[in-house]
Amino acid sequence: MLRLRAESGASNKKTSLIVLWQDGGPSHFETFDPKPLATPEIRGALGAIGTRHAGVQFCEVLPKLAAMADKFTLIRSLNQASSGHVSATHTFVTGYVRTGTIAGPPDNPDFSVVINRMRSGHRSRVPNYVGLPSQPRGGPAYLGQAYGAFRVPGDPSQPDFKVEDVKLEDSNSPDRFRERLGILRRLDRLRRGLESSGAALDEFQKQAVDLLSSSEAARAFDLSREDPRLRERYGMHKAGQQALLARRLVEAGVSVVAVRFHPPGPWHDSWDDHPCGTHVFGTMKGRGPLVDQAVSALFEDLAQRGLDKNVLVLLAGEFGRTPRIRNFKGVPGRDHWGAAGSCVLFGGGLNMGQVIGETNRHGERPSRRPIHPRDVLATIYQYMGIDTTHEFIDHAGRPRPILPQGKPIHELA
Repeated sequence: MLRLRAESGASNKKTSLIVLWQDGGPSHFETFDPKPLATPEIRGALGAIGTRHAGVQFCEVLPKLAAMADKFTLIRSLNQASSGHVSATHTFVTGYVRTGTIAGPPDNPDFSVVINRMRSGHRSRVPNYVGLPSQPRGGPAYLGQAYGAFRVPGDPSQPDFKVEDVKLEDSNSPDRFRERLGILRRLDRLRRGLESSGAALDEFQKQAVDLLSSSEAARAFDLSREDPRLRERYGMHKAGQQALLARRLVEAGVSVVAVRFHPPGPWHDSWDDHPCGTHVFGTMKGRGPLVDQAVSALFEDLAQRGLDKNVLVLLAGEFGRTPRIRNFKGVPGRDHWGAAGSCVLFGGGLNMGQVIGETNRHGERPSRRPIHPRDVLATIYQYMGIDTTHEFIDHAGRPRPILPQGKPIHELA
């Protein structure tokens, strides 16, 4: 009975999700919620620019997104209790609240894994879930590694970029492949006598066979098939080409693409802009235009191809940054701040062109329409056709609902 409960509720809805995850927590002040009238220690050194919405401004480093702000929906009132990376990310990507300083793997599967699990019965020549390279601080937890991401490390903007294990090498003929598959199946029967995770082994084997024999997968990962002018439009840098690759993958039928979205540069490899690590304003002057280029290109490209009706994009990180700037040896930065933050949703056939919620005049907390990350997850699950009351069985044999709390954001329906 428990197994039947765990296997019910899968969706046949043909929708996809792209997650552009800003690991480390982007500053809402230096992105989508500047406070130009605040005092300098809150306002910071960067200016604000107008958008397509009257009275709504973005940071000066995002001019392309400001010019198309009527094409996506901005949530300016995200908030949660935790300001620690691991606990805040766990809360955002699983819907299960964890607080304090914690370490180790997640207690619950993240939402990309859940979507993969719920769609695991749908055979495809491409993976259900691709990580570029993965969802930071997420994971399959008690669902098992079979439902984790097909990880794609490396920088797709580099000429030597390639994806391993998506097609047969030239030396491996179809006959040789069938012979190797027969050996694999015999080994699998032996292994089943030692392990109880037969379902996970089945899923791994199906994924391996599909990938090794799939020309569709090989084509989807091949960025050389794109018009060079379009590649330039996205930006010939890691973030730009990851965004383009994400579009190719959902176009090929991948359900979820999770991108660790951070342009490379002289700054550190995250959005964690403490004063002891980076100059937040100098960093955003370099990083911001690359993000602006890649994200605006992705939104425009999806819309031009008609994919904005069945592909939803989430641009988010685990929290915002402190209202008051802190200096360390003359270097300005902002620390963790779970009480306020912003995120962007695009596409999915949802109601776009909105700014939902707002923060107070210092950007400290929501002053209107507070939204918890669980509400964002509820919206995503509803869009993907997944029943959030569906229960999985954890390692202790206890039923766990996909999402314990949270309501879809009604303004988007």
